[in-house]
Amino acid sequence: MTGLPSKLVFGFSGCALKERLSARLCASYGRWLGGFRTLESRRGGEREGFELEALGGERVVLASRGIVSPVSFNKYALNLAALEVTALGALEAAAAGGKVLLFDELGPMAMKSEKFSARAVELLFSPAPCLVFHRRGAAVFENAFSKMSGTLKLELTEAGWAEAVSAAETWLDRFAEGLRIKD
Repeated sequence: MTGLPSKLVFGFSGCALKERLSARLCASYGRWLGGFRTLESRRGGEREGFELEALGGERVVLASRGIVSPVSFNKYALNLAALEVTALGALEAAAAGGKVLLFDELGPMAMKSEKFSARAVELLFSPAPCLVFHRRGAAVFENAFSKMSGTLKLELTEAGWAEAVSAAETWLDRFAEGLRIKD
């Protein structure tokens, strides 16, 4: 795996493309991935909030207009336990199991939890391979990723869809090959 960047980072604006690529990669590479996914929660055509799903585990409400919390982001109340218990638990289990760590997604909501943010940064700067989706405009993450060595950064856009899929699958194939040798 010489020369292979240990971090693959996708910047994105809209949730639909991010969710589509994340779902595709989890379906094909789920055995080698561990961590969490963030999904929009919709009723009809309207977004009600977000859910967080630990890969291979539970799904919990991350943000919603229908919950009460002292912490909020825009019009949503945040469930910090979703980040601090569910997401961190999934990342810790993945790291302990030698899996590729999936951070789907890092953005302003994730930064509302000091506990989550601190440990996420430690894991991102660890030798563990990481597949990361971050919301464009989250300057803290964009600056951190620009300073990380061994990081391939790509923009996830409709026009660049085929390139993003190819890059992610090639990257994960190389890590999966290394992980298969250890199985």
